[in-house]
Amino acid sequence: MKKKYDKKLIEQEAILSVQHGAITNALGRFILDRAEDISHFAFVTNGNEELRQSLIDEAVMRVCFKFLDYYKEGKSAANLIITMIYSTMTNKIVSLKWRDVYGERRKGNVVVIEDGERKNKLVRYIRDEYLSEKL
Repeated sequence: MKKKYDKKLIEQEAILSVQHGAITNALGRFILDRAEDISHFAFVTNGNEELRQSLIDEAVMRVCFKFLDYYKEGKSAANLIITMIYSTMTNKIVSLKWRDVYGERRKGNVVVIEDGERKNKLVRYIRDEYLSEKL
């Protein structure tokens, strides 16, 4: 089996990143590579490249933003990064029940009339990008 990365090298890059207060280029490349791999093989996007790229973007941004806060020297930096990527992507998929890929709300309260009474109902918005063509 081909080894994808060297844990010791990743650990060294993590220590350097903490010392400098910023993610090193090598560690950043590792984060991006793992995010691409995970989005390809662990999440079904049904060929939706926009969704896949959104998963990658969100995961990379979160890891780069939070890694230095969470990393403790001597712990596995690679494991922390991979875990952060998985959890961020999973949270993004779960959030799609309420928001679209861009973070816009897809559910909201609408006033409907049922049995002669006005009621507030939580409904899922349906976006029609081509509505103006139909009008």
